[in-house]
Amino acid sequence: MQLFKKLMNILEQADRSRERTGNPLFVPPEFEHLKRDLNIVEQARRHGEQGYPPEEATRLTATEETIRVTLELEREKVLAWAESRLTAVQNRLDALDIGATVSRCIQVDQDFERAIDSLVSDYAIRLQRLEYSVREREAELCAYKAEHHSGFEKHQKRRNQALGIYQDEIADVRNELMALKQQFLEKLESDVLACNEQLVSYQSALDEKRNVKPRMASGLNKAEMILAGLVQCYRAENQLHRNGRRVPAYFSERIALQAITLPDSDVAEDEICLASQQQALVDLIEQLEQIRGRIQSSFYQKYNQLMPLSWLPEYPPVMEQRITASPV
Repeated sequence: MQLFKKLMNILEQADRSRERTGNPLFVPPEFEHLKRDLNIVEQARRHGEQGYPPEEATRLTATEETIRVTLELEREKVLAWAESRLTAVQNRLDALDIGATVSRCIQVDQDFERAIDSLVSDYAIRLQRLEYSVREREAELCAYKAEHHSGFEKHQKRRNQALGIYQDEIADVRNELMALKQQFLEKLESDVLACNEQLVSYQSALDEKRNVKPRMASGLNKAEMILAGLVQCYRAENQLHRNGRRVPAYFSERIALQAITLPDSDVAEDEICLASQQQALVDLIEQLEQIRGRIQSSFYQKYNQLMPLSWLPEYPPVMEQRITASPV
């Protein structure tokens, strides 16, 4: 009995240690609590004094049957805990799939090109109308300059006002292009970081799934050890108080528990999935510079299409400075 108690203490300490970092719903049984709750010692003494069970008995006593049923229920609790944990962990693993994010990152340069095409297209009609207005004012100014040599400043001011509105619009579009480019680059970076974080979470969940099997085995093994220990306690105490009467032959036999089906805790497919996702992230990281480069190239192409009206013979330098700032 002393060896058995030491073994039980070791198991209980190990379970409690794992329980602090495990699922709080899994509360393993404890030998001493069950022995007290089932009133094993007192019933064994009373039965022994009565010579019960008789020497010829072949069936378990009610106390022994209660012990068996109780530990069967404890095993069912272990299985229920394992199935619940495995289902929860598997749901987390299934949700941690970076495939869609990786695919989006790989084609983000194409998405950016479509976005800036749409942006420039939205401004195209207004820019055309403003440019037409500038050309109109320039034509008026040129015609007036040939025919009349007074009031020139008035027409020049009208032309410059129209030009200023046009150049301001160009500057606004360029600024929106820069903001859009920055938005896409930041999203690309955040998506890559998110993929890495998801793989860390996947590895953690996978480790948790691996840990379910040994914890389940420990819980089932502990239930069987407690069963054997309680039965041994009952029979030893019973024999001690039988006043020399012989115990039934079945007292030397183990009480068998029902066969159980263990939940599937295999992680082979999950490990393959993790390796595949890790490789996908590595491949993406290797392409990042090229993707960023294509985004920059598309940006500069559109940015440089939005040119100031430098064809004007009297192009105001202040306007040129306003819209030719270097893009970031």
